[in-house]
Amino acid sequence: MKRVVVTGASSGIGLACAKAFLTAGDTVVAHCRTGRAVVEELRTEYGANRVVPVAADLSREEGCVALVRAAGAFGVLVHSAGIWNDGEIRTLTAENLEKMFRTNTFSAYFLAREAARVIKQGSMIFIGSTAGERGEPGHSHYAGSKAALWGLVQSLAQELAPDVRVNLVSPGWVNTPMSASSFSIPGKLEKIVGAIPLRRVAEPEDVASSVVFLADDRQCHLTGLDLPVSGGALLPMPRG
Repeated sequence: MKRVVVTGASSGIGLACAKAFLTAGDTVVAHCRTGRAVVEELRTEYGANRVVPVAADLSREEGCVALVRAAGAFGVLVHSAGIWNDGEIRTLTAENLEKMFRTNTFSAYFLAREAARVIKQGSMIFIGSTAGERGEPGHSHYAGSKAALWGLVQSLAQELAPDVRVNLVSPGWVNTPMSASSFSIPGKLEKIVGAIPLRRVAEPEDVASSVVFLADDRQCHLTGLDLPVSGGALLPMPRG
């Protein structure tokens, strides 16, 4: 059984990943920033010896360092923690841009640096976004912060081979608290689903199953991969 560090384990995709690894029998170092109560519920459900809560602000280098130190020896890093907010280019502020990149991008680099010093044989999996692959109007700062992860993953997949495999999972729209405000806009969800060939947004568990798949040692020849979990949203759609 593996020891897995999951960031953002108190909500959304991170929580689903934590549950998926725990269900598979693994031990999870469950990172949270403010959602400690949710992580404590995981400890109650799966056992205090299998869930290790760690609170840290990953938008700061020192928070990333503290998390990896607190995790001890581990073989898998899943970096799911991130933010998404509005940022039309005409109104984008330096503060919003910096916060986005510190949380979504700089954290990935700092965590990768620290984890590479710990993981002897294992894998790193970063959560990207289809926004990083095709852009997202009104959210260019978010799209850019996720696009950078693809460059990181391709670089580390070569740099850390053959001992550490490094992959990216890029979801499209996912039914998480982060998306709730968008889905509440009248007609928005229907419009989104209409552009997805599989005709639904993903559930967090859909993404988690792909993460667990990539972390499995049986996938020992998969590295430098970007796996889009988007229901086919990146496919060219008929227009006419």
